[in-house]
Parts: sequence; structure tokens; C-alpha cells
Amino acid sequence: MPEIYEPYEKFAAFYDRIMESVDYESWADYVEQLLSRFSKHPYTLVDLACGTGRSTLPFARRGYRITGVDLSTAMLQHARLKAASEGLQVDFLSQDLRQLDLSPVYDLALLFQDGLNYLLKEEDLLVALTAIYSILKPGSLFIFDLTRPKLRPAGDNGEISRANLGNMTLVWESSFDPLVEIWSVNLTVTMQNEKGGFEIFQEQHCEKEYPPELVSTLLKKSGFNLLALYPSFSFKAITGREPKLTFVTEKEIKR
Repeated sequence: MPEIYEPYEKFAAFYDRIMESVDYESWADYVEQLLSRFSKHPYTLVDLACGTGRSTLPFARRGYRITGVDLSTAMLQHARLKAASEGLQVDFLSQDLRQLDLSPVYDLALLFQDGLNYLLKEEDLLVALTAIYSILKPGSLFIFDLTRPKLRPAGDNGEISRANLGNMTLVWESSFDPLVEIWSVNLTVTMQNEKGGFEIFQEQHCEKEYPPELVSTLLKKSGFNLLALYPSFSFKAITGREPKLTFVTEKEIKR
């Protein structure tokens, strides 16, 4: 029987290997294009749900003062090692999006990698948005993405995917529950250890479907103005069938 772990508790050690094809420098390029579109010139940034820091470090390299925040201490360990190896000064903090304990000093908040989808209740999403609002200066942008889990292939009986990575095999068993609109995946990893035996562990990851209309309402409740909504890494108009959306919002300036 596999050992059961919390999300990213064990998988953190292999996350970068799975995501090695992702061009995080292009992510940073896209953010800077968005900033230019809305005439924003931030210096202090916070990268929420930063994971192993691969979305954080491109901004540190470009001279921004950036803080990385994630719930997973295992993921943050890898982020700190990366920053140290490059001589970059980045604070990485373990905090819950719903209970952020940060001073309101940031000119920009970023949140990618489906971080908000991991909040499985509407009230939790509202609490998180309100917490993020509290750490930003007036007029600052909050740019984030949301995936659309119900648009993923899952089928009536779920979907099974496999990947072989040398001494490691990964199996994803995914399904979507239309009653609660939650996509879940059981990730099972089988890997050979140094003694020639095998170790098996499993993590369950769940993501909630949040229609953009609902998110827009919650943003307004939390104090954000929605400036734009794009298919991620694009500036085209949305059609309603995009698997991932990018929201550009602004903390309102009270007069």
C-alpha cells in the first residue's frame, strides 16, 4: 500500500522535474506586458502560491524586490535553495492565502499555478481575496490565473495518465464531480530507492471550478476592480471555452 502524503509534501522533490518544460521567463514577460498596458511600474512584488520559486526568481533577476509565499514548506525549501544558488535576496514565507500576515507594502501581487483553485469553498476564496487586498497599496494590481477544471478531460469514469521518468513512474487518476464542481486527482508515484527496492507514495490534489462571473462578484466584494480578463498568456477576447484565464485587477483608490 502506498504511503499517503499531503499535497506537495512528497511531490515537491520532483515538481521541477515534471514542470521543466514551462518557460517561467515568458511568464514574467507576459506580466510586464500587462503592467505596460495599464501603466504600472511596481517595485515591491509578492508571488503567492509560489511553489518551488520558479515563478518568483525571474522577477528577482530583473531587479524587483519580491517575496514568495506558499503553504507548502517542502516546496519552499527548494525555492530557498534556488535563490541561494543564484545569490538572489528573496524572502520565502509559509503562509495560508486566507491568513496572510504581511505588511501592506506591495505594489503588485501575483498568483499563478492554479493557487486559488485549491480553495474548495466560495467563502474561502472571498476570504483569500480580502486578505490579498489588505497587503497591497491603493492602486496596486493583483494579477492571477484560474483554471477551469470542468473543461479538463475526465470522462464519466475518470481519466488515467501515466509517465515514466527513468527510475520513477507517475500515475494520475483524475475525475470531476459535477455536483460540487471539484476536480480531483490521485497521484501515485513509484520510485526505485538507492538499495534497489521500490517506494510508493500517493497524494490527492483537488481543484474547484470557479466561473469568471462568480469570481468577478467576489472581487468586487473584496474591494478589487476588474480591469481585464484574458485567456492566459494572450490578449485576445475570451470565448468561454478557455482552460485557463488571467484576471487583471486593481485595489481601488478610495477618495
